[in-house]
Amino acid sequence: MFLLSHEEAIQMNTAFGERVKRIRQERNWSQQELSLRSGISTPHISSIERGKRFPSLDYARKMADALGVGLLALCDESVVLRPPKMRTSAEELPVHLQNFVLNEDAELYLNAAHRMSTLPREDADLLCLVIDLLSQTRLQAFE
Repeated sequence: MFLLSHEEAIQMNTAFGERVKRIRQERNWSQQELSLRSGISTPHISSIERGKRFPSLDYARKMADALGVGLLALCDESVVLRPPKMRTSAEELPVHLQNFVLNEDAELYLNAAHRMSTLPREDADLLCLVIDLLSQTRLQAFE
């Protein structure tokens, strides 16, 4: 069993909260905006950012998802943070993508895309190549 000393636990809480706060501020989001996007109360987010509370695994995932980063990026200080640029609204997307996102059948693909977004770039590029090959094979089968 892995146990942390009291000092290590405080240091981990502080580091996690600082990383959440830094990404949130890079996005120019208030704590309330992160609260709305994650479903976690504003006071709870505040206490996490100040290192007073450590989130449950569920809350940590919700925060990572809302911020658009992998959970590891919030937990491991050795991971270089490169949060993706995020649009402020779905209306900024081209119309065909807006329609796709709103289609209930798209949820499977959107979840897969979200999981891909947390992978290292090389792995995501490889998966895109595999998808392209599968698409080409399917198109050739119909010709």
